[in-house]
Amino acid sequence: MRLLLVAVGVALIVSACGERAGQAGAPASASPTASTTAAVGDCVVLGAIAPVPVPPLELRDLGDGTRRVTSAEGGYSLVMPGDWLVSASFAGGIEPPFAQAHSSSYDPRAAPSSRPEAGGILPPEVGIRFDIELWANPSTEPADVYAQRLTIGIHQVAVLPGSFVDLDGRRAYRTTIQDEVRFQPAAGPLITTRQTRAVWLVPSARADRMLVLYATPAESQLLSIAERAVSTLQVTVPATAALPVTKQRSEIRSQWLVGKAGPIAGRRVEAKLMTYAESAVAVRGPQQGPNPPTPMGILRIDRDPEELSWLVAVSGPDLPSRGGPMGPPPTTTWILYNAAATVARYSGGVGGSSASTGTWPSHFDTLPDRCH
Repeated sequence: MRLLLVAVGVALIVSACGERAGQAGAPASASPTASTTAAVGDCVVLGAIAPVPVPPLELRDLGDGTRRVTSAEGGYSLVMPGDWLVSASFAGGIEPPFAQAHSSSYDPRAAPSSRPEAGGILPPEVGIRFDIELWANPSTEPADVYAQRLTIGIHQVAVLPGSFVDLDGRRAYRTTIQDEVRFQPAAGPLITTRQTRAVWLVPSARADRMLVLYATPAESQLLSIAERAVSTLQVTVPATAALPVTKQRSEIRSQWLVGKAGPIAGRRVEAKLMTYAESAVAVRGPQQGPNPPTPMGILRIDRDPEELSWLVAVSGPDLPSRGGPMGPPPTTTWILYNAAATVARYSGGVGGSSASTGTWPSHFDTLPDRCH
């Protein structure tokens, strides 16, 4: 089984279904026939509910040179300097990740480039970044144990011992992450660049989620300002969106079953409605060992785990193949992927898997379906 980890890969699979089916006579936009839509089971009730979105990240000027930053979906608020740049997106992303707030004392677009040997690490004189994220805590571990799971940034080499602190009446944990970049010039001694991140782990209102706040670099003279912001943290019950199903099962199935010449012989397509967290686990399939993956694949939650998604399984002839650079790709016998079922923050799927052996993902038929 080959794991497809990014949305681009899934989009290529879905778009290619029409292209490959076209060889057998099937574009994705063709209208389904009566035989392919009978007993499909669209989510009529869930498609008719009134949308209740969650408010976006709120920035409210307090009139004293500070702003209160509130994330309803993340379940937190705190006070930051009014002149810090704050965004729900990270590094200029178009679609803001779930429950995140990213701020800096400087404009990243105008910041000087790091030295070539520093690997992106800026000197502390540039300023400080302050990030707030929501991470999955499926085993409901205490913050000090959870700290050992942390991996923030590609240059991390260690999580240093920390200590417990009280934040908003919660037993939080303060620790430090050590980053290091080593560069060996062709002529000359080894160059080592280091920085640290101050990290606060705060139990959220949900036991299975952890608030992660971190300031980079901790060597900055502005660290005390970030610490003051952390001290104002208030943890609240997160808001949950309720959005209607706008992409129905019959639409998903017709993409794969119907071509220019009519139904495609030998194709089987099924779709089950799940939360995004459920579908992300299902895409990877049954796991072995004492430490199964978190619902999000990584601990940081970038997408609403409760967002409704379709888990789609497809088998049969002429499925798109995905191979390596050496030789022709093997024939694909089945594909499993997830796709958004609502008009949510993200419009596409985020992952999928495919196989060149077997005829169907063995675990799919036993999975629950929220659309009845």
